[in-house]
Amino acid sequence: MKNQFKELSSSTQTAHVYYATQKQENYLENLAAYIVAGLEQGDHIILIENDRIYSLLQQKLSASLSQEDWKKIYPINNFDYYFSSGGFNPPYIFSYLDRVLKPYLEQNLSFRIWAHVEWNKEEEVLHILKEFEHEADRLVNENKLMLVCAYNKERVPTSLDKSLMECHEYILTENEIIPSKEYLYKK
Repeated sequence: MKNQFKELSSSTQTAHVYYATQKQENYLENLAAYIVAGLEQGDHIILIENDRIYSLLQQKLSASLSQEDWKKIYPINNFDYYFSSGGFNPPYIFSYLDRVLKPYLEQNLSFRIWAHVEWNKEEEVLHILKEFEHEADRLVNENKLMLVCAYNKERVPTSLDKSLMECHEYILTENEIIPSKEYLYKK
């Protein structure tokens, strides 16, 4: 997968990738490949992830990444990121993202983002996610970003899955990156 991430990054200035993951082992492999590919291409990594997965990732990559590599990875707890305003509030989330991206953009640093989208069982966000991802796609294209949006497949109903394919130009399966046939905003 590392080479596929490198090819995608080399072939396009912008990529919004939807990943509906099913198995934690595959998820960790793809996340590690994304990070290593980015570091090898000189990118910083903004990692929006839960603490448990980040800890497993650290164990997985501890032998292969240098201290300098780790300094180029900026972890953000995904629950803090998505819910620090008290609920899933897209304007607040995008404001948070602006604050995170500002130093990278001001210093002209190359970066890519991996965002693990999760929500509490009690939180009703499904109706908001489609609008949120359409706005994220606009920002990705406007700012020429590379962003993977990872979702737990078990928590994504069919209607949301289709909507997510419509606003992500690429789909990451467990072993390949393919163009989304459903993508609505062809370049």
